[in-house]
Amino acid sequence: MAGDHFQLPPFVQSPKAVQLGLNKTILDVAVANQIPTHLLDIQYRMHHKIMSFSNDCFYQSKLVADASVENCTIPQDEFEPIEFIDTAGCGFEEIKNENSGGISNPDEVKVLLKRLNNLDLSHLTYGIISPYRHQVKILEQENLKHVNTIDSFQGQERDVILISLVRNNQHNEIGFLKDYRRMNVAMTRAKKKLIIIGDSTTIGQDQFYAKLLDHIEQNGSYRSAWEFI
Repeated sequence: MAGDHFQLPPFVQSPKAVQLGLNKTILDVAVANQIPTHLLDIQYRMHHKIMSFSNDCFYQSKLVADASVENCTIPQDEFEPIEFIDTAGCGFEEIKNENSGGISNPDEVKVLLKRLNNLDLSHLTYGIISPYRHQVKILEQENLKHVNTIDSFQGQERDVILISLVRNNQHNEIGFLKDYRRMNVAMTRAKKKLIIIGDSTTIGQDQFYAKLLDHIEQNGSYRSAWEFI
């Protein structure tokens, strides 16, 4: 068998099925039972700085970027291959749709659009990802192409990936973002440039995202959304 048990598991809605263990992949069960595994430790997709956070968190820093991709960047970009745009202090509160229960953040969409327009994409592929389907719908209303949820984007790749995290609330609730494997999928779709947009105050209360923010401060470009307002 070949696969990655640190990426998305099955989406199981039945509580009874979960109790029976059907939310675990065969690979999860195999690893838990110490069935011998072999790590394919060379990745051929992304710049080494885009790879590094997931490598440290999920793969015990054993992955190596192949020479063909390890330093590939987009042209005329003054920022690092991994970039975080922080909306903290901007008043970008998330909105809950009363009818569907979906969560969105229209202000975050405006920042994403401005950052996207600053990129020369004439010879590049790009994708826009959000964990929230309602946010995806708002992005699609802007006539953007290549927009999808994290789940739908699994298995794909683009030169440039922009991720809209959406969550921004006074209770520091992060919902779907608690599934770190989902974020592992999102952050490893980019080949040359990864741009994450979110509120550090909300997500930074979580240990995983606090580490991500620290990592980007040290190895990437940490920016404020005020630059785009």
